[in-house]
Amino acid sequence: MQEQNLSKHAVLVSVNIINGGLLGERKDKQASALVQSTYQVSDKRAKASKYLIDRQAKVVKRVIAAGQRVREVVYRYSLPWGDEKMRLVTMGTLDEFRHKLTIAISDLELAWDDYNQAYPDLRDQSELELGPLFNADEYPAANKIRNMFCISVNYWPFPESGHFVADMSRQAASEAKHGMEREIEERLIAGTQHLVARAQKVVAEFIEKLEAVDPEVDSNGKLKFSGKVIRDSLIDNIGDTANLIDRMNLTENAQIAKVVKDLNRLCVFSAEHWRSNPSAYEREKPQALATANEILTQMNAINMRDQEISDMVTEGGEYLE
Repeated sequence: MQEQNLSKHAVLVSVNIINGGLLGERKDKQASALVQSTYQVSDKRAKASKYLIDRQAKVVKRVIAAGQRVREVVYRYSLPWGDEKMRLVTMGTLDEFRHKLTIAISDLELAWDDYNQAYPDLRDQSELELGPLFNADEYPAANKIRNMFCISVNYWPFPESGHFVADMSRQAASEAKHGMEREIEERLIAGTQHLVARAQKVVAEFIEKLEAVDPEVDSNGKLKFSGKVIRDSLIDNIGDTANLIDRMNLTENAQIAKVVKDLNRLCVFSAEHWRSNPSAYEREKPQALATANEILTQMNAINMRDQEISDMVTEGGEYLE
């Protein structure tokens, strides 16, 4: 895939959540002064703080959990791109990403609405529980709270190194283009390494769970499972990850394609079949573990700094001399 086509196969996205209405931890001068005086400690070494709103309240926990689900969608369907604020989404996953993100954001907004309704009671509770440390000036009016929550989702085109050099000198344009191409290459390598890490995680979990589940013979001479139960998610997670990685393989990297193929090798096993046929599990477990360990070893040996990515970036267009 050439660089001039990358912009047709991916976009950049930034998602920023602001939960300002939760009114988190605050330093308290009065309490800090008391601590410093009581223990004869410098103000540089000890300070006291308080939570304006009870962090254990159900509505607070719901906001935090809903925000985390938004982040989980972003991390699942995107790759890192430079700093933490920008992520790369391939066109192969964009529709699903936007659909899942819309659902997660809707849940987050409902959690904000519930918190908004509960805020006056939370404020009154804080006045009782904080006692002398309660300061009414630190609490916004109830009609201001909802606007202190917001989320922004922005999409940006994939950067192309040849679109910004027209007004530069020839030498400056060449240096800038080379620099941007190197940066794109580094970020693409980081993205592919991220995909390998995802695959390593699900295979390692497969091995760990399989090793923790052993059948035993009951009083009737029949095999049954003890300890952890083999769930469908054991295999489903591997298949889902393989499918997602395949669609996120922006550079069509051969090593990533092999990772997908290897993950699918584990999908031939059936958790449901093992649950209903412990003897089949006992018979197939050694092969499943051997295959998984072989795959994990190969993944651990992958070096994403291969020539394929470098060639892909270099072929993106003629260098300016």
